[in-house]
Amino acid sequence: MVDLIGVRKRYGRVVAVDGVSLSVREGEFFTLLGPSGCGKTTTLRLVAGFETPDQGEVRISGQGVNRLPPEGRPIGMVFQNYALFPNMTVFGNVAFPLRLRRLPERVVRRKVGELLEMVHLQGLEGRYPRELSGGQQQRVALARALAREPKVLLLDEPLSALDAKIREELRGELKRLQRETGLTALYVTHDQEEALALSDRIAVMRDGKVEQLGTPQEIYERPSTLFVARFVGIGTLVPGEAREGRFHRDRPWPVQVEGEGRGFILLRPEQLRPHPEGFLEGQVGLATYLGSLLRLEVETEGILLKVDLNPQEEVRAGDRLRLALPEAAPFIKEEA
Repeated sequence: MVDLIGVRKRYGRVVAVDGVSLSVREGEFFTLLGPSGCGKTTTLRLVAGFETPDQGEVRISGQGVNRLPPEGRPIGMVFQNYALFPNMTVFGNVAFPLRLRRLPERVVRRKVGELLEMVHLQGLEGRYPRELSGGQQQRVALARALAREPKVLLLDEPLSALDAKIREELRGELKRLQRETGLTALYVTHDQEEALALSDRIAVMRDGKVEQLGTPQEIYERPSTLFVARFVGIGTLVPGEAREGRFHRDRPWPVQVEGEGRGFILLRPEQLRPHPEGFLEGQVGLATYLGSLLRLEVETEGILLKVDLNPQEEVRAGDRLRLALPEAAPFIKEEA
C-alpha cells in the first residue's frame, strides 16, 4: 500500500531521512519507532506530502506521489496537537472534508453520525473543541481523518499529549478501529510500549535510517543491534564472548547463543527468576513496587541485573539472592 524507495531528505547540513526503503502492506498497522530526531516524523511527512524527498520515490497503491500535494493523496492525517478548527463544532469539524467533496447535506449528516458513533462521541455534535477533553478532541481528529475515506491513515504521535490512562484507553480504540475498517495505518511514536501494543510490524529508526524492521515479537526478543536492544524494552546487556554456542564471561554460562566473538547477551527482567541453585548470586540493591510486579536491581559479578517478580514476593533491599538464567538469550556482536 505504501512504498518508500531510497528516500532521502536533507535540511541544510542535516540529513533527516537517509536512504529509507520500506513497504507497508495493505491493512497493516505499521509503526515508525525511535527517539526524537531520528527521522520518523519527517518520513511520515514525506508520505503525507508535507515534504518532498530530495531523492527516491514515495508510492501509494503503486502510484508515485512525489509530485502530488497532500490533498491529492488518498490519506487521512491525525496530528499530535489535534489541529481542530476552534470555530467549528464537533459536527462541523468532522463534516468539513465531506462538504469539501460537495456531498448532499443528508449524506453528510448520516456519515458524520456514523463516524461519531464509531469513535464514541454521540451526543457531542454541538460542542466546540475548547469544551472537550484532550481524549475527546483526539477522537474528533480521528473521525475527521476517517471522513476522507483514506486508503492510508497517517498518525503522528497522536496519543503523546494525553495522560496515561486516557492514552491506554485510546490505544485500544485505535487498534479496534483499524481492524474494523481494514485501513492501512502508518503510525509514528517514540513510545516503545505503544509500538509493541499496536503494531503488526515496527521499523526502529536511528539517525535517519531504519535500524531494524520486524514484528513486535522479533524486535523485542531478537534485537539485531545494541541500539535496538537498549531502546526497546527493559533489560541488561552483559558483555562477554560467544564460543561454540555458549556465552562466556570469565567462565562458561549456561546460556545458549548464536554467533561467535565478543559481544553482549540481553537479559530481560522477566527471564530471570530466584532459585536456590541459581547460577548467579547477588545482592538486592533496590526493590521497587510497581503494582503488577516487584522490580529488583541485583548486583552480581559487577553487573546490575533487573529482575521482575510477583509483587507478593517478600524481597527487600540488602537481601542475598540466587538467580537462574534463561536457557538461551539473544547475542549482539560488539560494534566496531
